[in-house]
Amino acid sequence: MQQSLSRGSSPLALLMRGVSRLNLYLAGFSAFVLLAATAAVFCEILSRLFFGKSLVWVVELSGYSLLYMTFLGAPYLLEKNRHVAIDIVTEHLPPRLQMPLAFLVALFGAAICLYAAWYGLAVTLDQFQYGSRETTVLAPRSYLLTWVFPLGMVLLSIQFVAQAVACLKR
Repeated sequence: MQQSLSRGSSPLALLMRGVSRLNLYLAGFSAFVLLAATAAVFCEILSRLFFGKSLVWVVELSGYSLLYMTFLGAPYLLEKNRHVAIDIVTEHLPPRLQMPLAFLVALFGAAICLYAAWYGLAVTLDQFQYGSRETTVLAPRSYLLTWVFPLGMVLLSIQFVAQAVACLKR
């Protein structure tokens, strides 16, 4: 989290501390999902090796796990600046241009994430309203898979706004 936003007892500081805590919990859950998916794949390998039978649900579950890991873990990574960043261009800019560009990139990231969250929420609510199911072996309700997308996008947009504000304070 941007330290300047989490200091003090203002409503914004309290909100950012709460968001940071939520990001940490979701990242922990994301790590648990990774561990569970890895264990399931390991069991699949053992099942094929010793029993000659495949656990048909493992591949599907692994795919769902990737969705959860990505969108629940990304806000934490962005908060801690541990996400993938391509900064070859910005590193070679004059220092006086680096901060304004970082500010604009953060605002653009926030806008894109909010836009994606809005449409992701619309899709998720539509799936919930109509009771959509996936056409797979496990056939889960679709909204149980897609709800992580709008949540992750909202949390990412909050982190991008925090980055933009931090740029203004430097």
